[in-house]
Amino acid sequence: MEIIINSEKLASRLTMNSSVGKQECYIGIDIGGTYIKAGVVSADGRIRAQRHQDVQRDDLSSLVRQVVSLARELNQADDTLSIGGLGIGFPGLVSAKDSSISLSPTIPSLNGINLKEIVVDQLGWPVVIDNDANVGAYGEMLMGSAVQANSFVYLSIGTRVGASIVVNRQIYRGAGGYAGELGHSSLVPDGKSCFCGRAGCLEAYVSGPSIAQRIEERLALNPSSSLQIITDRPITPQDVAAAATLGDPMASVVVGEVARYLGTAIANLIDFFNPDMVVLGGGVIGAGQVLLRPTIEEVRRRVLSPCYEDCQIVLNTLGTSSGIIGASLLARDQISRSPV
Repeated sequence: MEIIINSEKLASRLTMNSSVGKQECYIGIDIGGTYIKAGVVSADGRIRAQRHQDVQRDDLSSLVRQVVSLARELNQADDTLSIGGLGIGFPGLVSAKDSSISLSPTIPSLNGINLKEIVVDQLGWPVVIDNDANVGAYGEMLMGSAVQANSFVYLSIGTRVGASIVVNRQIYRGAGGYAGELGHSSLVPDGKSCFCGRAGCLEAYVSGPSIAQRIEERLALNPSSSLQIITDRPITPQDVAAAATLGDPMASVVVGEVARYLGTAIANLIDFFNPDMVVLGGGVIGAGQVLLRPTIEEVRRRVLSPCYEDCQIVLNTLGTSSGIIGASLLARDQISRSPV
């Protein structure tokens, strides 16, 4: 058998393995629909360095270059650290069989692609890849809101809507690894179009882009809205929440609609799974109490009361870092120490 040595890959592995006197760390990369966040995380869950960029989602090559560049940059961020591997959280269906991306409505260029194999080939490092909601749940379970929870649901609401189901402190993955795609559960028959190609999905009603679209559609009919002053950038869920807090009628209506849809979905989850806890994360939840309060009231109104009494509904405590920490700790716990 002919053995071909990739000198760049070998050099990369040698750099990673020069660990005498260094602290073991892992790199976590959280790929979102709008941003990519990356960080070096110590084996005990502390972030040592991090980066935040707009995600290069135009094509496969652009995204791979960005992931590889961030990993290499963070590998050099602190020469007192020894990098043990890379964990990636990704918005889509990641096959439990071979870690390939079966479907990603957010970044369609990656449909059917084995991103893990491509990144391993570029870096020569051990790599773990999982659904972004799963890595967020993993971070919250080990370091955040769900440290004491036995069974919980982690719900991430941002550019997309994802969920992770944790039973007996193990992520429930389903037959193929695709469990938890709450965002594409049918909420409104024949409802609004979702960019997964279907209609009536929860994501089409509560995600960041859907909220912005609803506001844009109504601005022309509401000339007195305080949101009219935002003309130099896209309107965000935080803008809508701030306007609603100040009493803007249009913003208040939109927030109320989002709370009803989201509360209905959470009530269904609680009735289905009877969890100890529902943990809420993602950029839309960053809107704060103006959305959280009516959402919880909607849950209380719809859910079976014994199930509601068993369950806490809480915000994630790791904030925007849950994906970085979760991906790195998942890598810590899954990566073999044998050479790639």
